Amino acid sequence: MDELYDPYDLHVRPSNRFRGAVFASRAECQSNPDWIAQAAHSLREILYPIWSPEYKEIVDKKKTVFEKYGSVSVDDRSIDAVGSVYGRLSDLAHHDRNASTRSDYEQLLAEFEMAMRQALTRQLDLHREIDGLVSSGPPQ
Repeated sequence: MDELYDPYDLHVRPSNRFRGAVFASRAECQSNPDWIAQAAHSLREILYPIWSPEYKEIVDKKKTVFEKYGSVSVDDRSIDAVGSVYGRLSDLAHHDRNASTRSDYEQLLAEFEMAMRQALTRQLDLHREIDGLVSSGPPQ
C-alpha cells in the first residue's frame, strides 16, 4: 500500500495509518466512546490524498494513481468501490449516528480491505496466485 504514494513524494505512509486504525480498534481501546471514529479516520486518511479535492499534491485522476502503482484490475467499478468506502469512512469518522456500532465498523473495514485488494492487485500478484495453484497439483 505504501508504494501507492511513491510517485507523489508524500511524507506519510499508508501502512502507518492502517496501523493507527488497528491500534484504535483494539479491545482495550474500546472503552473510549470515540474509538470507531478514530479508527475510521485513520483508514480514511489512507485515501484522502487521492480522493479529497482539498489535497493538492496529487493532481492525477484517481484511476491514474492506481495505474501508476501498477494495478492491473483497476477500472471504473473498482474506483467506485474504493470511493464508496472512502465516503462511508468519512461519514463514520465524522460520527455518523446511522452507522456507529462495532459491527458497522467491522463491516466497513472488511469492505475497505476487499476494495483495496482489488484496486491494488498487480500483474506479479496474479502470477503468484497462478503459480500457487499450479504448484499445488491436481485436487485429490
